[in-house]
Amino acid sequence: LAFMMLKKRASPLLDTRWHFPTRKDLTARLVIGSALFGLGWGLGGFCPGPSLTSLSSGNFLSVVFVGAMILGMLIFKKTESLLKLRD
Repeated sequence: LAFMMLKKRASPLLDTRWHFPTRKDLTARLVIGSALFGLGWGLGGFCPGPSLTSLSSGNFLSVVFVGAMILGMLIFKKTESLLKLRD
């Protein structure tokens, strides 16, 4: 509801115009990536942002989750060029 109300404004508070996404296509890469993100979040029991703040608690599961999240980011970074070749 808030988004619908904000869209009625001529421009956002801190910019001269709105910057809405223009692409409307769904790709297999987007759907698979979203599913993997959701699975990791659900199985790990942490949202990525709060998992970083939970590191300060010293909870072992927080450390494991953040480590796995960083490892996943590194693996993606290394394999991204291979994925682009297939698109």
